[in-house]
Amino acid sequence: MTTPTQTRRRPGEPAPDLVTFLAFHAGLRREFGRLAEALDRCDPRDERRRSIIDEHTALLLRALHRHHTEEDEAIWPLLRDLVPQAGEVLDRLEADHQEMDAVIGRLSAGGRPPREVAADLRALERLLNTHLDLEESEVVPLIREHVSAAWWEESGKKVNKSHGRDLPMLAAWVVDVAAPADREHIFATAPVIMRILYRLSWRRAYERRVSQVYG
Repeated sequence: MTTPTQTRRRPGEPAPDLVTFLAFHAGLRREFGRLAEALDRCDPRDERRRSIIDEHTALLLRALHRHHTEEDEAIWPLLRDLVPQAGEVLDRLEADHQEMDAVIGRLSAGGRPPREVAADLRALERLLNTHLDLEESEVVPLIREHVSAAWWEESGKKVNKSHGRDLPMLAAWVVDVAAPADREHIFATAPVIMRILYRLSWRRAYERRVSQVYG
């Protein structure tokens, strides 16, 4: 019989490890504006590069969708239970997700002119940064104070599993965007097999993708 994971952080227990979570946020803040600029620079006749930009955009949109899904289905409901007074700000964050979903839906449709896609990428960047400003100022402190480290670790494992075949590229992306001290922490706490795979292949595949997308 499996023992349920403790959800509430008890006095004296360590806070959940949010380093990767916040590095992921940093990547989201950075990437969609860069993708819009890459589209602006892309020669309309270069179908191969446009295809690679579209592929990288789709990867990050999938990652963003999974991130929001875990928040809406697991993290926010837990916080509503642990911190009932947080309901209003969580309602706002969920509404933000719905607004972003509309833009993500347009970006996920193929065959659109680069100018329209770039405009939506910039719109998503603006929405995301406003959303993350609120989330990091109001909700991240609540996670640190109230959520158990054990529950948070299990949530992270679930998200990693949900990425499936996207995980190698996303893991290398998070390492790339993380600040040096955070990068060291991520390496120190990651499973050994992930560190080995990163050094053997994931990093090179990611660097090749970045070169192709951003030149």
